[in-house]
Amino acid sequence: MPDNIALIAGATGAAASRLTELIARTPGWQAVGLCRNPPAEPPPGNVRYIRTDFTSLESCKAAVANAGAVTHMVYAARAPFGEGGVEDVPANLTLLRNLLDAADIPSLRHVHLLEGGKWYGLHIGPMRSPTKEDDPRHMPPNFYYDQQDLLTERREGKSWSWSASRPQYLVDVAPGRARNLITVVGAYAAICKELGVAFDFPGAPGSYTALSEITDCSVLARFVFWCMTEPNAADQAFNITNGDVFRWSNLWPRLADYFGLKQGIQRPMKLERWMADKAPVWQRIAEHNGLRYSDISDVALWPYGDFVWNIDWDIVSSMTRARLAGFHHVEDTGDQFLLHLDAYRELKVLP
Repeated sequence: MPDNIALIAGATGAAASRLTELIARTPGWQAVGLCRNPPAEPPPGNVRYIRTDFTSLESCKAAVANAGAVTHMVYAARAPFGEGGVEDVPANLTLLRNLLDAADIPSLRHVHLLEGGKWYGLHIGPMRSPTKEDDPRHMPPNFYYDQQDLLTERREGKSWSWSASRPQYLVDVAPGRARNLITVVGAYAAICKELGVAFDFPGAPGSYTALSEITDCSVLARFVFWCMTEPNAADQAFNITNGDVFRWSNLWPRLADYFGLKQGIQRPMKLERWMADKAPVWQRIAEHNGLRYSDISDVALWPYGDFVWNIDWDIVSSMTRARLAGFHHVEDTGDQFLLHLDAYRELKVLP
């Protein structure tokens, strides 16, 4: 039997897939992924999946009982949501409450909660920069607040500790997951090339020059696993990003060179509108290049690009708390962007 069993809620989602893989290949650990639709082919290593309906307390109890003597729990599930708006507080709170009720067991040692940049009001308007974990909360509603309050309330009198992570825009190599800046950029560039137009920046003018940041899912996985086992991380929330910042005004020309496109201008345009009639263009690109997905909706979620590129204020998270606690991993965002694009090309997702 493994020394540690990590129960991961939302194990196949964007935030937790890499973490599940990391735990599964770590000696002495077993990953138990709870999700609505278990994958047909689990990743290699010590991992198994349990189909779970997080809206049902009975389903959560059955999943926890099936998991064994769970020592660590990561909550990365989320109620359905749209881009940019206020998310459903009661629904998200119910999902977490059901799992906490089900996992109230003696073997539990740590619970980690996945949060995000919306904690600081990213979706509302300009916010303090750099953000710090103890910044004042904005006017509710915000389901992250309710979830963390519930978690800290449940912590009272328990032997387990908790931690929370607040990543920014998540990027990863994940074919079939369209809510990803890498594939949004790649699909947009491919359509520009096919139509013979310049590589215009489609966001707000201020977005082009504002400071921004990204969290690679591999960095997030390493960080969450560190939180689960590091005493200095106990009972705290942490920002987590690649550890650097960038401006689209610096990265965009580099991307234009990568795609072999003429550098365009700043041309604010809603991709959801301007890409609405480009499905046939993508189908032509997919056919000519033998791509895996002929439906553009499997590759690029245009409203997500609109949300990111119409934020025209700085987005910078202080990583000081994590650094002082002992987490020092850093990635170069520009280099990571190109490496991910290379991977998507090799996987025949992008031309």
